[in-house]
Amino acid sequence: MSSLDLFGKISSFVETHLLETGKEQVASPMGPRSVFEHSLRVSFWCWRLALEMHADVSTCVAAGLLHDVSYFESAVSSAETARNFMEKEMFKREFVAAVAHAIENRGQHGKPKTVETKILEDANKLDEFGYLKLLLFAKTTPDSFTQLEGEINSLLMEIEKLEKSEHGETWTSMAKPRMQAQIGLYRNFLKGLLEEIENTRTTMG
Repeated sequence: MSSLDLFGKISSFVETHLLETGKEQVASPMGPRSVFEHSLRVSFWCWRLALEMHADVSTCVAAGLLHDVSYFESAVSSAETARNFMEKEMFKREFVAAVAHAIENRGQHGKPKTVETKILEDANKLDEFGYLKLLLFAKTTPDSFTQLEGEINSLLMEIEKLEKSEHGETWTSMAKPRMQAQIGLYRNFLKGLLEEIENTRTTMG
């Protein structure tokens, strides 16, 4: 099976599975379509970072596509769903194990044990703090200034934790400068929002 056929098969499964399991939230900005598009972008960054790190590209891209496949399911993990799908499709045992391991171990405390996990973690962070996520934030903001301030301050706290590596380090040399630039953009945008909210209140008296 060629790489394009492999990724096409996985992508089709992820899209179908998310639309089926997330059908009750299909109209939400955070619904299955949004999660699938996030997975596509993560897989893109997995590809770029895998080339930089001389890692197995197929494993990394597959992990990126499948890492949130069970997003709308509470009783099963994405690693388990990914493993079941790949075994059913008769993918090579070593490939299945490597992809499932990368998904299963991302976001764990401490240093990831495989380069594929490091790449998946960095790729996910790059999209979580990407430009489209800012657009999504704008679409889902509450009308109340008080509620909006709460969400902004929560995001600023997450950025601070990210800078302190409380969510794990940024592992790849390509991801580090881009993450710094994106974090700076987020901080300026969010602080600007807080300033404009305060200006509005001051003017209203």
